[in-house]
Amino acid sequence: MNRRILITLFSLMFFVLMGYHPLSAQSQDSLGGPYTVDSATVLLLHFDGDIKNASDRTADPRQSGNLSFVSSMAGAGALDQQLRIDNDSPQDSSWMTVADTSALDLTGSWTLELWINVFTYGNTEEDWRIGPRPIFKPGDPDEGCYCYSNYFFNIYGVQQNFNTGYYSDETQTWIEVRSKSNLLRVGEWYHLTFIRDTSKNVILQMIHQTPDKTLTDNPDELELTYFESLGYDDADHPPRTNDQPLYIGASPQNDFSIGMLDGFIDEIRISNVVRNFQVPPIIKDVTSLGNQQAGEDYQIEATVQTLGDATIGNANLNYRVNDGSWQTLGMAEGSGQTYSATIPAQEVGDEVEYWVEAETEGGLRSTNPTTAETDSTYHSFAVWTDSTEVFVMDFDEESGEPTDKSQFGTDIIYHSYTSSPTYVAGDEGGDDMALEFNASDSTWLETSSSVHQLTNFAVDFKFYAQDSVPASGTRMIAKGSSGAFYWSNYQVYFDPGGALRPAIYMPDNNLDPCGSFTGNCLLMDGQNERVQAEKWYQVQIGVKGPEVSSDSLGTLFARLIDVEGDSVVAQRLHDVESGAFNNSSSLKIGGSGGASPYFNGLIDDVVIRNYVPDGYADSVYTDIKEPAELPQQVTLGENYPNPFNPTTQIDFQLPQSSEVQLTVYDVLGRQVTTLVDGKRAAGEHTVTFDASGLSSGVYLYQLKTAKVTKSHKMLLVK
Repeated sequence: MNRRILITLFSLMFFVLMGYHPLSAQSQDSLGGPYTVDSATVLLLHFDGDIKNASDRTADPRQSGNLSFVSSMAGAGALDQQLRIDNDSPQDSSWMTVADTSALDLTGSWTLELWINVFTYGNTEEDWRIGPRPIFKPGDPDEGCYCYSNYFFNIYGVQQNFNTGYYSDETQTWIEVRSKSNLLRVGEWYHLTFIRDTSKNVILQMIHQTPDKTLTDNPDELELTYFESLGYDDADHPPRTNDQPLYIGASPQNDFSIGMLDGFIDEIRISNVVRNFQVPPIIKDVTSLGNQQAGEDYQIEATVQTLGDATIGNANLNYRVNDGSWQTLGMAEGSGQTYSATIPAQEVGDEVEYWVEAETEGGLRSTNPTTAETDSTYHSFAVWTDSTEVFVMDFDEESGEPTDKSQFGTDIIYHSYTSSPTYVAGDEGGDDMALEFNASDSTWLETSSSVHQLTNFAVDFKFYAQDSVPASGTRMIAKGSSGAFYWSNYQVYFDPGGALRPAIYMPDNNLDPCGSFTGNCLLMDGQNERVQAEKWYQVQIGVKGPEVSSDSLGTLFARLIDVEGDSVVAQRLHDVESGAFNNSSSLKIGGSGGASPYFNGLIDDVVIRNYVPDGYADSVYTDIKEPAELPQQVTLGENYPNPFNPTTQIDFQLPQSSEVQLTVYDVLGRQVTTLVDGKRAAGEHTVTFDASGLSSGVYLYQLKTAKVTKSHKMLLVK
């Protein structure tokens, strides 16, 4: 017999004896079990009357507390029995551990799977069932934290979601995927899958259920409830490993007082390969555009991949402008599994939202962001011009709701328990007004827009504290999430005794003394720097980032100005090597938007710029010239030329961003064409009307906004 044939037969016999077929990587794997051991199986627990490990690569688990087996649950089929981990009281302390081995220390590709049914969970931080951990290979407590885990599959009861990931030493952070909130339901069975693929540099989470929420040994009955993937840095950033055991159903943190699972589990399998399951497309590296210039097209790219033997059928880019209807563009495939499409140019003041979808040839579909369709979560950018005021509130309304008088006209939400907006005299007297913030009524303002997501910027406002110095923790302005203000794009709040603490989060800045959180180096707590009550002040804060084309550093600045004395009370300037963190949280003025303390006093002349004016980032401060004023009212100009043949130009002006219709009618009142229909920015606009297909005669053009309608006649002569 040929020697090559003998070698091949021997190899096949070896793989068969080992329980692993060499072609299995090309065949579709069934999901859910019951599984049999193969060469890639690190751990396999069936829980059919015992806790024996079917794999000889790791030990049998050791048990603690109340464990029992439930036979023939509805829909279990060949899965037979399930393990009940009883932690319905803090005294139960039920869990299992598997002794550490090199096989359990995973650093390459892997697949983690289990069935789970949560019986009860905690909804307060003091509850022992808060954050139950079905599978947890924890960090070493000698290194300061169990949380530096090799890998984990956690549940967050308060948010009712699932969390999968691992800790990376090189990035000093957790590479993780967390499902959307309110997904978990007590008493329902879920099949959980966590895959790390080092060939694709991606991790993914899949959650499956049956229609009746029970167990099944038939993979055809499983329906994908949730899917999300996350690309990670392609550098060599393996998970941290240690000699800690694998925990099942518990966390060793705080002596097992948290992280206890109260529920059922079944068919736990850990594999050191990527199992060839049916997986939706993996969409990653979607172009995240900052705010863009008008008059330019906007190219969006995304990497679209598959696992196993699936292939991509199509990929689409969906976008809309100013909450209009969605438009779909087919994405063209390029090199390296990159797909691209181009959003056409838009006008200043427009906001563009977009998301990517892809589908395999087999019909599995995914989106990026994952919750684009379910929770309206999108990528977005605004269209602006450089050197622009993106937010202006002078509070000179005298009555009614406060408005943003910038060309973007962002909607403002006024929050207060009992009062309506109250305007009082500002620092300049005369017609100058300021808005009163009443702490007892929890008065604060909120607004949200893509134009507020800034890397380089200057924030400017005035304030007057009534009665007393603001309490410690009072935020006058903040672009950050309530409860997570450390990561704010920018914020200005108070320390005890009237010390002002401006802060900007800059994750890529490592220069001393500021680092990533700049609040410590911008604190104004000198004896003569502290704010006094019943006095007008002006605050300036911002960052002038480094020039992209040079090695020069940028400048972080904060300044407190005595308005009445026209003098700088305090200022801080520091070199930085990056811009700010431009998060998508809403902008809050006068409070944190959820808890005391609120500001008590007056705020006026809030201006946010997408640039840093000359003098702001200098050690010797010089004020800036005020920009040209916007139009005071809606105007519609006479067309020029008039008479015309066949084109003419029509000008109109808006005092603030508005929904506009500009329509042409004939002398009988019949609509000829609509030249403008949608939101337009504050300022001057020019539109060209082409009457090539019309006959000579008199025509009427009409400009209509929510509050104003204006019209003029024009004469077409051919």
